[in-house]
Amino acid sequence: MMSLKPRNVDFTETWAHLKETVAGVVGLRAVERSVWNTRFSDVYALCVAHPEPLADRLYDETRNFLEEHVAGLLQRVRGTAALENNDHNDGLLTRYVSAWREYSQGVAYLNSLYSYLNLQHVKRQKVSDAEIIYGSSATVTCPEHDARQLEVGELGLEIWERVLVKPLSAALTGRIVRGLAAARSSTPDPAFASTLREAIRSTVQVRAFRVRAPLSLYQSLVLEPYLAAAAAAHAQLAADLLAGGDIAHYTTHALAGLEREVALGARYLDSSSAEAVRACYERAAVAAHLPALHATAPALLRRAAGEAGAGGAGGAGGAAGARADLRRMYTLLRPLGAAALRPLVDAAHAQAAADGQALLAQAHSKDEPADCTGNGSEAHTHFVNAMLTLHGKYSKLFSEVFGGAQAFVGALDKACSAVVNSGAGAGGAPELLARYCDCLLRRRAAADVDVDDKLAAAIVVFKYVDDKDVFQKYYARALARRLIHQLSASMEQEEAMINRLKAACGYEFTNKLHRMFTDVAVSADLNAKFQQHLRENNLATSTGFFIQVLQAGAWPLGGAMAPLAPPPQLERPARQFEAFYRNMFSGRRLAWLHHLCSGELRTRYTARQYHVSASTVQCALLLSFDTVDSWNARELRDTLQLEGDAWGRQLRPLLDAGLLLASGDLGAEDEELSPAARVSLNLSFSCKRTKVRVTCATAPAQGGGGGAGGAAADGGDAAHCDDDRKMYLQAAIVRIMKQRKVLRHTELIQEVVSQARGSFAPSVAMIKKCIEALIDKQYLERAPAALDTYSYLA
Repeated sequence: MMSLKPRNVDFTETWAHLKETVAGVVGLRAVERSVWNTRFSDVYALCVAHPEPLADRLYDETRNFLEEHVAGLLQRVRGTAALENNDHNDGLLTRYVSAWREYSQGVAYLNSLYSYLNLQHVKRQKVSDAEIIYGSSATVTCPEHDARQLEVGELGLEIWERVLVKPLSAALTGRIVRGLAAARSSTPDPAFASTLREAIRSTVQVRAFRVRAPLSLYQSLVLEPYLAAAAAAHAQLAADLLAGGDIAHYTTHALAGLEREVALGARYLDSSSAEAVRACYERAAVAAHLPALHATAPALLRRAAGEAGAGGAGGAGGAAGARADLRRMYTLLRPLGAAALRPLVDAAHAQAAADGQALLAQAHSKDEPADCTGNGSEAHTHFVNAMLTLHGKYSKLFSEVFGGAQAFVGALDKACSAVVNSGAGAGGAPELLARYCDCLLRRRAAADVDVDDKLAAAIVVFKYVDDKDVFQKYYARALARRLIHQLSASMEQEEAMINRLKAACGYEFTNKLHRMFTDVAVSADLNAKFQQHLRENNLATSTGFFIQVLQAGAWPLGGAMAPLAPPPQLERPARQFEAFYRNMFSGRRLAWLHHLCSGELRTRYTARQYHVSASTVQCALLLSFDTVDSWNARELRDTLQLEGDAWGRQLRPLLDAGLLLASGDLGAEDEELSPAARVSLNLSFSCKRTKVRVTCATAPAQGGGGGAGGAAADGGDAAHCDDDRKMYLQAAIVRIMKQRKVLRHTELIQEVVSQARGSFAPSVAMIKKCIEALIDKQYLERAPAALDTYSYLA
């Protein structure tokens, strides 16, 4: 039975017995349990010996024994073969692995036998991990490699590295590198593969206990030499693949080589080397040949986009082959970072932009519908369809080839934005897009079952429009026409479109559009109350009357037209409504916009009854003949209080339709009738249709243009838009400066541009003018010490 009491121990005799057992354990020879237990007791007795513990002497003797044992293993591993030939098949690796397996397992057993020595003697002297990592005074006197700080198992591994591995380092490195090179070119037999893997793993295991640089031996002995040799092999392979100028052949084999190299590293090397192995291949086989890859990108993109006649890179014919080549090229370039991908991204942007310009320049397709106004213009439809085709085509291409990478999505966005805002179409992008939406939302488009899808797609184009504020003006004007003249196909579609615009640009962008809808709903309720008021007060008339009360600030309408003195049939209900409205809303002023009004009359003087739709002024002209058949032109004009230009514009369509007849001197090529001329009712009027629509007169362009004002108002719209932008920028500058108080010029410019980007792209010159204007208005001042800095004046 083992005694725990310290006693006198004869070290020489005890060590002789212990040494014999140690030799058996390290050599993996059989050791009886009783002998093991006895030697375990001997280790304990030596550590607690009286009067002096013999632990240090035991530690030194054990170290000497292990050094002698490993030296013998070195001779066994070295054998008789020449170490300089680096032949991986000469058996050195096999002998090394055999010796390592025996020794590493034996040292592990020996560490268990010396567990008390490790616990009570070594650990007391051992520097802690924190002291090793962060440094302390102990690390100066007791460095990490001091043998007395190592447990017996760790000591055995340290001796293996020092006594056996370092003398054989060159021979081991050469054979391991050659073995890996052979494994790259052909699959080795399982026995050698296991030997190679075990030899490499031993360089990791032998320093696994180290806190600092546990992989240093593996890196210097295996990884670094292997990567150097592999880089040369990869570079040679890439050069051979590119020698024929066939990029498709190169990318195919380069990707296969990358996969093969990664698999080789995963099979034989330590897992920590995976990224280094991949990076080595990418640098040697790909990064070194970037110019050649970049040079073929434009031609591949043209072919991938389906263009004919694109020369350059080889590979499978047609767009499918080019897409496969691009996909492989992208896979090779992506790990190299943004700089390696930039030429490919730029080429993708240039290709999409060029394709977009070509699409806009193409003649309009016969399949595209005519303009909703019936004038046969297809510019807006062609523009939107071309942009949707471009966006859909390259979105699919970049998704399939580049996996929807953000860099290429951004390149497509920039290309679409450049094409949309290039002015390549027959009109500006904001106007064309607004006309496209207007056509879809009118009644004539109601039969199109894809209206909702087309409106949703139009938002895709809208997001690329820089001048969104200009689009808002065109869209608001078209919406006003649809709402006032009741031309909308569906109010649900109208609201859905406004909600899409709101989602894209925010509430402020669609605020006025929402107010227009509110006015329409309120007007319907107001008319119902007005009719009830007439019935309750016995004021009902035979004239049908529907009023729309519109907020002056929400609707893009011009000022009131020239005065009109309507006949009693129209004047009486108008006065009744004014009295009703003043009674309900005191303080509000109504201004009649006759140029936006319309009416319907029935003829009673013709053999066949006709329904005539015309503007309010034209209805007033026709109603003037309710009691007389003929008027003097001057008297009729003065009675209705029409100005000369309005008189001619409103009378001419009635003459052209044949409802009225003119006699006397009309004047040469002048729309206004001579004052001596007479205007008569055509009592013999006849028409094939019972419904006669008289063309509405075009209103003159006035600040924002109501009615059908179009090209004539463009100049005024541009000036008005510039004024609005200046006010917007000044408000943005004040908001920013009120929050920041002090700001440098460049920073202020950047923040203003960022805020305005959702509505339009402001120029730096315009922002500077707005800053100067605010300085003149004493909202801002330049800092006295720095002229490029602005301060907010509260």
